[in-house]
Amino acid sequence: MWVNIILLVFLALCALWDGFKKEIPLAVVWIGIAAAVIMHAAGIIEGTRLSIGISVLPASIFWIISFVTREKIGYGDGWVLLMIGLYVGFMKCVLILMAALVLESIILLVLLVLGKIHKDEEVAFVPFLLLGLGVVLCF
Repeated sequence: MWVNIILLVFLALCALWDGFKKEIPLAVVWIGIAAAVIMHAAGIIEGTRLSIGISVLPASIFWIISFVTREKIGYGDGWVLLMIGLYVGFMKCVLILMAALVLESIILLVLLVLGKIHKDEEVAFVPFLLLGLGVVLCF
């Protein structure tokens, strides 16, 4: 339970920073990743080497998409997904990502219809990952 709270704190810091500055504080993310690796090594977070390796797949896919789209999706989002995957594993990471994408789609569609944002506007993604984490942890 408290491992989820640690992830929530790291993700909340990143979401606030991303929301206000439109950039991801990589130092915070890397500290979160290091903490997850230490907790894996200490046995606090359970998982085999294979499950840990699989948990980084969503991040790897995001990095490929970032490269292909010339950073329409930033590399920082991939780092955040790597951190999430190390804390919660592959399946929950995918669920968090899917919840974030659905919530982002709904919210941005409403904002577009209301004229609050424009279609070319840059939108921070980490706050939606935080919402996705909240949804997954509640169910």
